[in-house]
Amino acid sequence: MPLDTGDEARRALVSLEMIISGDYLTPTLHGERYFNKPPLYNWLIIGSYRLFGNYSTFALRFPMILSLLGLGAAVFAFVRRYINAPVATAAALMMLTNGRVLFYDATLGLIEITFALTTYLTMMLIYHYDQRRNYWLLYTTAYALTATGFLLKGLPPLVFLAFTLLGWFAYTRQLRRLLHPAHVLGLGLFLLITGSYYVAYFSRNAIPLQDVASVLLTESTKRTGLHLGLGATLLHLVTFPFEFIYHFVPYTLLLGLLIRRGLRQQLTTNPFVAFNALTFCLTVLVYWLSPEVYGRYLIGLVPLLFTVLAHLYLDCTPVSDGPRHWIERSWLVVTVVVALGCWVSLLYPTTRVIPGVFWKTALVSALLGGLAWLMCQQPAHRLLLLVGTLVVIRLGFNWLVLPGRAAKRQFYQDSAVAAARLTLGHPLYGYKTTVGATNATDVSTFHITATRGDILRRTDKQLPGAFYIADSISLGGAQVESVGSVMLFDRHPALIVRFDGVKK
Repeated sequence: MPLDTGDEARRALVSLEMIISGDYLTPTLHGERYFNKPPLYNWLIIGSYRLFGNYSTFALRFPMILSLLGLGAAVFAFVRRYINAPVATAAALMMLTNGRVLFYDATLGLIEITFALTTYLTMMLIYHYDQRRNYWLLYTTAYALTATGFLLKGLPPLVFLAFTLLGWFAYTRQLRRLLHPAHVLGLGLFLLITGSYYVAYFSRNAIPLQDVASVLLTESTKRTGLHLGLGATLLHLVTFPFEFIYHFVPYTLLLGLLIRRGLRQQLTTNPFVAFNALTFCLTVLVYWLSPEVYGRYLIGLVPLLFTVLAHLYLDCTPVSDGPRHWIERSWLVVTVVVALGCWVSLLYPTTRVIPGVFWKTALVSALLGGLAWLMCQQPAHRLLLLVGTLVVIRLGFNWLVLPGRAAKRQFYQDSAVAAARLTLGHPLYGYKTTVGATNATDVSTFHITATRGDILRRTDKQLPGAFYIADSISLGGAQVESVGSVMLFDRHPALIVRFDGVKK
């Protein structure tokens, strides 16, 4: 799939500019310092670009792919160790195949899945080393991973670490462990790792510390009630649970299993289950109290919930249980509806022209029909059959949905590459706000930058011998010589111009 708009394009562009500039300490966007995120994920993308020897979207998304597989493996390893293999298998597959991950985040080269891996490992190692009573390793590994998370995303991992430590030690009546001398060592390790980068950064960039700190603080708080107000916060308190269920369907339907007698005992009998339940309930408050939250922000917390739900479903709920029966019936209904509904692809204008659309649709429908039949015949394996259903739906998604998206993205890529080739050998700038005003145009900017091997900077100056990408708003009626045009993502027409009257 060609490059997507939004944050994926921005991650790709910032990484590319670091390669072109040769400055791996100073992230830039359109040649201007970019403080919104620390640089660690950009370094991972750069390493992947180097590994594959190109700037392809596969290379861009490769760190995400490795992180996702690593997250699934980590869930399986910890849950198998502290509960059992069937629950571990279920929790890991639920993590890899929920709707949010399988159909969206697993297709994009974003920070969140790598950040989710560091977040989950931090929490699990706190529990693991607490069980072993090895607080030196607990604090050093937790703070080292928190420093890694900080260099990925800024301040949020510090909040998660604090909630996890305080919550678990309060629950187990071990608050004195917070005063263990290893805590000082861990904090020192965090400052050493993060401080080393910022010492190197400020030695190269003579700018005030507050400029960087204020942006990091703003990035971490701009979606909270501190910025968006009390009304938005109160509304979000009501809507957030429904949004959460929507993002991580169909497995979040298992939340119905929480409505039962003896729930507290089932959650606290196994201390690992209790840890997952408690840590999820505490850390999810960060997002429950933040009115503007994207579903991908929650990926690092979802394994905790899925572990609890898989345990309740497999270890605590008989096949004949009423809530389980209705949850499984909803899975069956969805499978049947999609098996029948996918035939719409033969009628929809965008999909009916796809080569082999009939046999692709027929195969997806037949596989889903077979899985629906097995769900009726094998009640003990319905969760595993649901995983199979999601994999088949993703196969149909690849065949019937993605080609249309790919064609649209390819159009913008081709337009940008053509504009870049037209201006080779000449300086090229984005004029005023034509590029970079929103992150949508970062897609086109990336392709232009990659083709030219030169950073596309923004300017409001009219320089001799230079070409400009300019739209009608930026030009404002100025007299120009147009040499071509480019369609910027998304539906943003612009011209390639030189200014009349500027001496070469």
